[in-house]
Amino acid sequence: MKTVRIREKIKKFLAEKPRNTAEILEHINSTMRHGTTSQQLGNVLSKDKDIVKVGYIKRSGILSGGYDICEWATRIWVSDNCPDWKEGQPLILDNNGNVQTSSDLIRRS
Repeated sequence: MKTVRIREKIKKFLAEKPRNTAEILEHINSTMRHGTTSQQLGNVLSKDKDIVKVGYIKRSGILSGGYDICEWATRIWVSDNCPDWKEGQPLILDNNGNVQTSSDLIRRS
């Protein structure tokens, strides 16, 4: 039952725009009483059919150097904003809210 509530919260949070795993974890842990672990969150994100991985962002740590964090979105958001997107193809969001796939720049409204 707990993962059902987590899934619903994640989908609602991702409805606005794609987010990375760290942002999702922070949101879940700050809005739910008992929160979740990063392992459980990773399982929920990777196994849910309505949530897709749309890319990676680079993070740099003091001790560990650089590492990648997955960027996630809902299938509905992707189909509304990038109708020609194919699974596995990365999306690029700039500061102005433009979504870019491999060669197209699509204006989000």
